[in-house]
Amino acid sequence: MPIRINRLEEPSAEALRECLERLATNGRPYVSSAGWTLEALASLPERRQAFVAENEAGPLGLLVLTPGFLETWGAPTDLLGGNPILPADEQAAAIHTALLLEATAWAEREGESGLEVLLPMGPANWKCDERVDAFFEQLGLAPFYFAMTRDLDLLPESGGGELELAPAAAETVGALYDNYSACVAHGEIELVAKQTSDERRAYFDSLLDETLGHPGSLALYEGDRLLGFALAAAWSETAAHLAWIGVLPGDRSRGHGRRLLCDVMAACREQGIERMSLYTDVSVAAVTIYERLGFQRAGTLTYRWRAPQGSRDI
Repeated sequence: MPIRINRLEEPSAEALRECLERLATNGRPYVSSAGWTLEALASLPERRQAFVAENEAGPLGLLVLTPGFLETWGAPTDLLGGNPILPADEQAAAIHTALLLEATAWAEREGESGLEVLLPMGPANWKCDERVDAFFEQLGLAPFYFAMTRDLDLLPESGGGELELAPAAAETVGALYDNYSACVAHGEIELVAKQTSDERRAYFDSLLDETLGHPGSLALYEGDRLLGFALAAAWSETAAHLAWIGVLPGDRSRGHGRRLLCDVMAACREQGIERMSLYTDVSVAAVTIYERLGFQRAGTLTYRWRAPQGSRDI
């Protein structure tokens, strides 16, 4: 049976709840891999649009457009976040395709320059799935933000030199934040560089809540001067996630980033941690450092669609 797409403008929480209930009665009880619930859907910021895939038998799938990574922090951007709730059956590809084509067509008509599809973030993304990449790429969405991982077995030497290492501690939060602000002001990490100062501080504080006290949260000093620092969070007793690593722009290309990351991995391994992950995007120059230190690209977290050039003038 052919699939048709209906659009819900400015969908209310009640409309989304009703749609999910209809999906359940149609034999499609949606529990997505992102762990979404009705309450999570109801709390989505600025539910701009929702698209429902249907056929004669009833609803088949749902895709909700919300603000994306950047706008969740209030930063100005013309990207949307496309958050699909996906069925796990033989019709998945057709339903995905119909929903995403309708969403990108809507975004182009509205003069948006792009759209991002955000997948769940967590250890489930630690394995590449070339089928998923190929599926999104045939719809014009290229991998943008992805995970990298490595086992902490054979580690390279850090080559410490005269630099000093210390835990990233609560007493040094002011210095850490100044260092962080200088790094993100350099503009390399798009998702962070567009934050306002208030958003930046709120996001930084949320990072500290998850990472201070972890053995992989370390600061690198040259004398009394803070060159850079790393923040690590626990995925489990044997897995850690590198939530942040940065070296001051003027001190890069001197091997400090490599030294810091090597010491983070060594500190984690000493505590029985067996695996480490990090997230990055395709534009970050440090990807080369990660690869040289044994990190391998794992699953894609964000796929990005760009509107054809000139479409915003329509």
